[in-house]
Amino acid sequence: MKRLRLRGMRLAYAVFATQVFVGMIAAGGWTLGQGADSGLASLYGIVIAVVPGFFFALRLLWQPAGASPRHIARSLYIGEFGKLALTICLFYGGVVWFGANFLPLLSTFAVCLACYLLVMAVNR
Repeated sequence: MKRLRLRGMRLAYAVFATQVFVGMIAAGGWTLGQGADSGLASLYGIVIAVVPGFFFALRLLWQPAGASPRHIARSLYIGEFGKLALTICLFYGGVVWFGANFLPLLSTFAVCLACYLLVMAVNR
């Protein structure tokens, strides 16, 4: 039976909550400064940052009790490949849907990625 490693998932939830919080602030700024279309593109930037990271965390941290190192390494590689594939697909969708407002999308994505460093620095 699989179980979550609570310590790891708590850290993952902290990263995702911080990303959503900071991303919402950025989306609000883009909405107020440039309009609703920029705000919507910015919200999509949050999705691009959160969804692949959450997939990776679930893939890596959801392990059977007593999993072998080979199984854990395989989960790491599959999780990383899936994260990369999801990011590419979501960015492609972002270019198609929000091509004219790509700067808000990209800047919010970058701010959300910086949250990894913020949470790791706080939770040493």
